[in-house]
Amino acid sequence: MHSNTEFFPSIQARAGFEASAVVHAHKTGVNPVELDSLAQAIGRLARDHSTVVSESMRGDLREFENLGYIELVNTTSATVTVELLCASALLSSYFWSVWVPRHLLSCSLKVAVMSHLQHPAQVQHCSVVFRVPGSREATRQFLHELGTKFPGDQAEIIAIQAGNVLADKDAAL
Repeated sequence: MHSNTEFFPSIQARAGFEASAVVHAHKTGVNPVELDSLAQAIGRLARDHSTVVSESMRGDLREFENLGYIELVNTTSATVTVELLCASALLSSYFWSVWVPRHLLSCSLKVAVMSHLQHPAQVQHCSVVFRVPGSREATRQFLHELGTKFPGDQAEIIAIQAGNVLADKDAAL
C-alpha cells in the first residue's frame, strides 16, 4: 500500500490544536466536522438500521439513496429520517472503500490533462495541471516523486507555473 506522509501525516492524539487532524483537514480542503457527522450517521445506520440527520446532509446522502443503500424521508423539523435498505456491511463497505477515498481525492488532489498533439511530431507535449495542497515542501516532494516515475528521457517536466494561474485566466474570460 502506498502512503504519502506529506499529504496524510501521522498525527499524535496528544498533538496541540495547530498540529491536529482538524487543522490538517481544513488546510487540505476537507470539512472534518461534516465528514465526521456523515461517518457517525453511517455508523448509526449500520448499528440501528435507521437514524435522523440534519437537512444539510441530504446532498451527501443522495448518492447512497440513488444506489439503493438507504431511503431518505423528510420530517417536519428540518431533519431527514434515514432508513437502511440493505445489509449494513454493504453500506459501511461502500462508504469507507469508495465514497470516502473519492471525497478525499476530490478535496486534496485534482488533475487535469490536455494533450498538444502535432501530427507527425517526434515529441508530444501534454499539459497537466495539479492542485497540490500544503506547503512548498509538499509541492516539491510531489514534483520529485512525479519526476522519478519517468526515469531517463521518457518524459520530462519542461515548465512549472506556481500559484493560482488558472483561476486568473478564468477571471479574465
